[in-house]
Amino acid sequence: MKQKTFQPLSLLLYLPAWLALLCLSQVGDNAEPFGLAFLTALCLSGLNPYVCGVGYFLSSLIFWEWKIILCYLVQALLSVAAFTMFKKARLAFTLTGKEKTVSLFPPFLALALGLAVFLFLPDFQAYPLPFSIPFLKGAWTQKAVVCAVIFLSSVLFSLAVYALTHKLLKCRLRVEELLFSALLYVLTGIGFCRFFGFFAYLGAAVFLLLAFCHLTKDGSGVLFSFVLSLPCTLLGNTAMARFFILAIALVLFCRTGKIGLCLAALSVLTLFAYVDGALTPSSALFIPTLLSALIPAFLFLITPSALQQKLENELIFYREKHLARISVNLSRAAAGGQLFELSALFKEIQTTFSSLSCDDAEKNARAFIVNTVWQECCQACPSYKNCQMRGGKSELQRLVEVGCMKGRTSLIDMTDNLASLCDRQSDLLYSVNRHLTDFKRFMLESENAASGRELLAAQAQGVSEILKNLALEQSQPLTRQTQLEKELSVAFLKAGVVCTEIMICGDEEDFTLSLITYGNTDIQRISAVAKDVLKTPLMTSKRISLSRDKCCFILRKRPYFDAAFGVAGRTKEGEKACGDAYSVLKIDERRFIVALADGMGSGEYAQTIASCTLSLLESFYRAKMPPELILSTINKLLSFGKEESFTCVDIGVVDLDNGKADVVKIGSPTSFILSEKSIQVLESSSLPLGILDSLRPDCVSYPLKENDVILFVSDGISSAFGSTTDLCNLLKSAATSNPQLLADSVLDYALQKYGDVAKDDMTVVAVRLYKAA
Repeated sequence: MKQKTFQPLSLLLYLPAWLALLCLSQVGDNAEPFGLAFLTALCLSGLNPYVCGVGYFLSSLIFWEWKIILCYLVQALLSVAAFTMFKKARLAFTLTGKEKTVSLFPPFLALALGLAVFLFLPDFQAYPLPFSIPFLKGAWTQKAVVCAVIFLSSVLFSLAVYALTHKLLKCRLRVEELLFSALLYVLTGIGFCRFFGFFAYLGAAVFLLLAFCHLTKDGSGVLFSFVLSLPCTLLGNTAMARFFILAIALVLFCRTGKIGLCLAALSVLTLFAYVDGALTPSSALFIPTLLSALIPAFLFLITPSALQQKLENELIFYREKHLARISVNLSRAAAGGQLFELSALFKEIQTTFSSLSCDDAEKNARAFIVNTVWQECCQACPSYKNCQMRGGKSELQRLVEVGCMKGRTSLIDMTDNLASLCDRQSDLLYSVNRHLTDFKRFMLESENAASGRELLAAQAQGVSEILKNLALEQSQPLTRQTQLEKELSVAFLKAGVVCTEIMICGDEEDFTLSLITYGNTDIQRISAVAKDVLKTPLMTSKRISLSRDKCCFILRKRPYFDAAFGVAGRTKEGEKACGDAYSVLKIDERRFIVALADGMGSGEYAQTIASCTLSLLESFYRAKMPPELILSTINKLLSFGKEESFTCVDIGVVDLDNGKADVVKIGSPTSFILSEKSIQVLESSSLPLGILDSLRPDCVSYPLKENDVILFVSDGISSAFGSTTDLCNLLKSAATSNPQLLADSVLDYALQKYGDVAKDDMTVVAVRLYKAA
């Protein structure tokens, strides 16, 4: 128990203790020192013994009798001396690092000596007992029994005071701590009622009950009223039932705010006054009754809201179950750490593959050809020394360089110097061309290996980015909105929805509302109530049935937009399979992707290429790989095919929260964004996927508004029109409210242009954004 250092500014904290010491001195008619037991409890709980001792001594001055004053003074000095020794002993053990428990003998010895002073010094008038026990009728005997009760009370008070000063609103108090605290309050209340009067106690009790019901907002106020009623009931001033009635009224109106609570309290107290006949101004009880009701209500109303909110937050924090949240956060942190390690691993894999690429392979291969031809053909020639002296090897290097670029050499590729030096030109050209054949094979294998390494490095980089983003997401601890949870609980209660648990995780932009309901629950009502409290529309993300009448709902913020889709297509005349493929895929609850792929040519092979391209796009976007890596990877994969595999692709990724559309065009025909008053034309200048190793797609970000339409068409549609202007003229007059009807009308018009014969695969994809209901 740590001794607290007293500071002058902290005097206000000791005033309630001084008031309790004063009230405890008024419990009996003979100035029984019940305050001495409380003084011992205060000092054992770490309060300053000097300040508490002064308060105990001052409580004796109201008696104005020298024996009582002297008795309280000696008791205060004994207690201060004992706790000074106790403090020094504790400090000595702390400095030496020993864990031995400090003996409580000095404080309780001082308590015993102080009670002995009370036993022999002050006068004592024996109490008349309602039962006949001869040896308890004497003053000395009763005095001794009072001393024993006070000594025992010091132990009980010590547990109560320690619980109130160190554990209140921090953890749940044990049953015995609650009982001993109630006992301390009852004795203090009896003294308060005897010293200040019944109406003063009634006003204080009303104020405490108002504050308690406002903070807890549950039925525990009825139990608290039982404790408040005991002092008055034991003194015979009022009936316990009145406190119960007042508490029930406050509990019923506890969620109406401070004014509602005050009106409920004043109404009940007015009813009691009417029953007692105290409402007439001529009654002697009129003024005390009026003040005992108005003053506590006024003090309760002017209590700073910040203080009440702080106490309420402390109470909410105390009631929360933290172990589950701590366990979840620890698990998330561990998972995030592991994901970071995996991300670093794949980053190292990417670095390794990138470092294995060798740019000197072609240079080394040329040098190898030159040296090999020089040894095989030139060193056996009679003119070898003359050729060597006149720079024949340098001329051979130039010939090999030209051969590497052309793939083959001939007489016209030989320089004049080499032609004049070499007497075996045909043998030289044959040897060079033979090695150039091996060179082409080697370079093809080197390029394929380099492309494979680049692809693997890109994939490792993509996996590393995905894992890093997951790690960052998982490493963030769950934050809870306790104030919003409380407001939701009140709103659900008013709406008749029984929720046993409510939890809000996340921030204002992206949060998850989880709740457990009991009985037949209307999810529409839950969403409506939550929308009113959270000021944002919600949608049901998951519904988990826990039992026959208990269910868990998980709600998330509803996106501002929703989308409707329309698709129309026709296969080329005479073909069984369409070479166009489309995809409409929801990436997550807030984004979707729409794509149209046109494989090279038509028929089954074109269909395979287009379908593979879209399947890869869907898989990569679902995995949340960076978009630039997605396109480069698909481009690499298509270029690996034995046959030419070209694909024109339109991709649109739309954010349903803000309407932002990221459109990517790769070798595809003209696309359109249709608004109410304008048409945005999107064209592509890049080559299709699978032609070149490098890829430069056309990308544009466009902020979509309500009722805007994205329109993708394949080349079978665009070729049917004479120009983009003709297609724009059609779209200007077309109705865009229904995307399916729009797609059908564009396809029908294109078929009319072709004479109702599909001369190519024809596909139209339309997406319309509208405000979510």
